[in-house]
Amino acid sequence: MTGRCGVVVGHGRVAEGLLSALERVAGEQPNLWAVSNQGRGGDELEAEITSLLDERCEGREAYLLSDMDGGSCGQVCRRLLAKGLVQAVFFGVNLPLLVEFAFLPEQPFEQFVTAAVEKSRKALGAHR
Repeated sequence: MTGRCGVVVGHGRVAEGLLSALERVAGEQPNLWAVSNQGRGGDELEAEITSLLDERCEGREAYLLSDMDGGSCGQVCRRLLAKGLVQAVFFGVNLPLLVEFAFLPEQPFEQFVTAAVEKSRKALGAHR
C-alpha cells in the first residue's frame, strides 16, 4: 500500500461515528481505523494505537486524528507524535477533514496538512 494511513481517536463512539459517516460519503476506508478511549486508560489507549500503527501503517505516512486536543485522546496522540510514530496529529477532527484525508492520499505532507486544516475550519460556522 502507498499513501497515508491514520487512526481516528475519540471519546466514546465519536471516532467510530466519524469513520462511519466518512464511509457513507467516500466509500470504504482501508487506510483509516477508529479507536475509542472507552474503558481504557492512557497507557492502554497508547498501546492500542501503537499496535494499529505497527501492524497496518509500516512504511507509510501515519497520522492521528483526535476529537479533542485535550483529554486522554489528545494527550496520547501528542505523546505518539513526540515519539516520532506519526507525521502529525489533527485535533478537533470533523467530517470535512476526513474527506480531505480520503480523497487526497498522495498529496505532499505540507500541502495536505494546510488543505485539511483549512477545509476543516471553513466547515465550522453557524446559521442564525
